[in-house]
Amino acid sequence: MKNLQVARGSESLDYEDLCIHQDIDMPLGYKPPKFDIFNGTGDPHAHLREYCDKLVGVGRNEKLRIKLFIRSLTGEELTWYTRQDMQNWRTRQDMADDFMNLFRFNREITPNRAQQRIYFEKIMGMMGQKFSELVKMGDFLEEGIHSGKVQPMAAL
Repeated sequence: MKNLQVARGSESLDYEDLCIHQDIDMPLGYKPPKFDIFNGTGDPHAHLREYCDKLVGVGRNEKLRIKLFIRSLTGEELTWYTRQDMQNWRTRQDMADDFMNLFRFNREITPNRAQQRIYFEKIMGMMGQKFSELVKMGDFLEEGIHSGKVQPMAAL
């Protein structure tokens, strides 16, 4: 039946296919914490740290750590998680690596407060210019900051 479902392009509705680590039971008396929800914005590393901080009581049970991670996701991030082949994640580290690779761009494009000041000062100095010139200056500043040619004020 599974082969027929895969051939049609539909997803299996079997319990074994839907449930992640169905062989894992929560420890007796364990109440899962309320996790902060990651919606694809913000720093994925910070989310993983917050998630791990709330795993008190789980111990070193890797499968349980992976199973609980779904409770910290929503939207497209939740969809991404449910479409993963859990056989590829033997440890929480494997899962975390895939998560970081997927959302790495969040860390690369998020300006910090020091960068915001540089943008503000340069762009405000261009008031009255054409919009295309403002965009060029923004691109120039961003490239300068990423390459290290423009130093944030906090670094001076």
